[in-house]
Amino acid sequence: MHNLRDEINFYLTEEECRRLFNGKKVFVFGTGVDAEQFTQELEDCIGIRAYIDNRRAEYGSMFYGKNVISLKQGLENRGPNEPIIIATYRFAREIIKQLEEVGLISGVDFFVYDNMQIFHADEITESYISFLSNIWKEHKKSNISKKILVPFDNRHDLMSVVYAYCGNYFAEKYNASIYAYFRGGAVYSNISETIKNIYRAFNVEDVINTELVKDLQNEADNICSAVWRKASTWEDWDNITIYGIHFGTTIIRDFLRRYIPTFDLREEKMYQFLQRTIRTIVFWYHYIFENDVSVVLLADGVSWDGYIRDIAISKGIPTYALGYKMAKMTLDYCDRAQYPYFKEMWMQLTNDEQIYGMKWAKEHIAKRLRGGTEEVFYTNKNNFTFAEKKKNNRILEDNDKLKIIICPHIFEEDCYWCGKQIFDNNYFAWLCHLGELSEKTPDYDWYLKMHPFAQRRDMIIINMLLEKYPRIKKIPSNVSPLQLKEEGAAYALTVYGTIGHEFPEIGIQVINAGVNPHSAYDFTWNPQTKEEYDDLILNLENLETKEDYEGLYQFYSLNYLYYDWEYIPFRKLFFENPILAMDKLELKNYGKDLGTWKYEEYMKEWTKEKHEQIMNQMESIFQKLDEWEPNILYKRKVIIE
Repeated sequence: MHNLRDEINFYLTEEECRRLFNGKKVFVFGTGVDAEQFTQELEDCIGIRAYIDNRRAEYGSMFYGKNVISLKQGLENRGPNEPIIIATYRFAREIIKQLEEVGLISGVDFFVYDNMQIFHADEITESYISFLSNIWKEHKKSNISKKILVPFDNRHDLMSVVYAYCGNYFAEKYNASIYAYFRGGAVYSNISETIKNIYRAFNVEDVINTELVKDLQNEADNICSAVWRKASTWEDWDNITIYGIHFGTTIIRDFLRRYIPTFDLREEKMYQFLQRTIRTIVFWYHYIFENDVSVVLLADGVSWDGYIRDIAISKGIPTYALGYKMAKMTLDYCDRAQYPYFKEMWMQLTNDEQIYGMKWAKEHIAKRLRGGTEEVFYTNKNNFTFAEKKKNNRILEDNDKLKIIICPHIFEEDCYWCGKQIFDNNYFAWLCHLGELSEKTPDYDWYLKMHPFAQRRDMIIINMLLEKYPRIKKIPSNVSPLQLKEEGAAYALTVYGTIGHEFPEIGIQVINAGVNPHSAYDFTWNPQTKEEYDDLILNLENLETKEDYEGLYQFYSLNYLYYDWEYIPFRKLFFENPILAMDKLELKNYGKDLGTWKYEEYMKEWTKEKHEQIMNQMESIFQKLDEWEPNILYKRKVIIE
């Protein structure tokens, strides 16, 4: 394998790619977000022949209008001056090894797109490594059997700061060593030595190699065979239990957040996903139960993290999420367990607070429906549909049929955000069921309005769905709900979307498909079973109109005014400059991306006094996390005018 000095010759930035490959044809190895970024930034000057992805090639996939082929097909079709560009940070080293094994030469036959400089350190990164080492070397603990686990993010970001403080706090508390785990199930060999050096600088002993030994491989394969025999429906998948731990919901959350679902759950790709997942579960079950792990620190704590989360909790190990929030983990954790208690919380407000809250909510909802984005989530501000002007052309059919608008979620969102859903905790199963209902209701007009923040994968999934269920018509995402109401839209369907507190105010009834932000109130429909759901949909003409406006205003003021969603002030705790705490999506709104620039800004603001202040707060912070309960109103300070 290459040392870092050699790697600079074939790890390339965007500028270097433009200089080397301008006007040339290349093959791109990868079909994920990194390949997408490469395409968007460089397709104006580089001709892409095809995309290489051995797994997706089996299903005749397309990516940005080009064929997805196997490496074997790529080798058969590439010309002598057509290099392969590896565009996937998670699997780069794995692919390098694969290409070298078939005789290709780095820097000649293939290169790695490394615009984020993950694999070759710049001066800022080298300075940051020295900076961290100077801070944390006095806390170093080695050769101790007790372990603290922290996530390993193979990218440049300041989560390393959060992991450093929390990891070293617990290492001192339990007299333990810190070990990291590679998130998402990526192979150990894909680790960037540059990023690994950052982790070493804040006392991480090593990154755990999750490769299964032969006995555990056999155990995983036996479990997989037994589970696969019974995995015919999404309900079967949701009920998967291994080692007495319910993993089904986590498996579905992980799958939908990363992959394109299928109508046939017996397809080979589903088996392959299940096999990889069970190998992950088997490794971590044995690792956690056979090692002296004192605390597990996770990133967001959901999806893939959920496998480690539920195994650790089953052993009684304190487990916390630190990724852009701080939370104590529970089995099958959901991020918004507070919502079913909102009505009770309202009664904890004083009379003056309630009066002011109702007035505030009426004013702010009115602004929202006129296009105001003050309370709109940051990723949706630029595409907020209530800000859209009325289109010149009609959107819905001009007839007397009852009109239903399906409002799907984006698949990147955790599908268990509020908790249990009717349709097997699964966005896709819900949409498929609506497709089946559309076939049974010729007297209804069915429409699907894409989420304004829908990504490429969402488009692929929805187009696949609409091809199977042609009675559902797709309408533009950038159409105002006010226009839809004017054209006859009567009902809107969601799992737990914000349309639940937007559409009722303009006269469109909303039917949810699971626990949602509005579950405590009666201004939306909240069926509890599939049978209740179907009964509502099949008898829409007989439904009474929900008019719980008081409940709507109570919800709005609690959600956006009174409830303190930053119970632990994560952003202010570790960083002075708020932009340093922003994730990738939030940074995008500021025209920025993750990168080493964050290190430089953080080093400028760091002081010894701030460092000691954070360390002194650690115990009370985690005590607050341990004491947190979903049914308690953690109230923001609000000045009542």
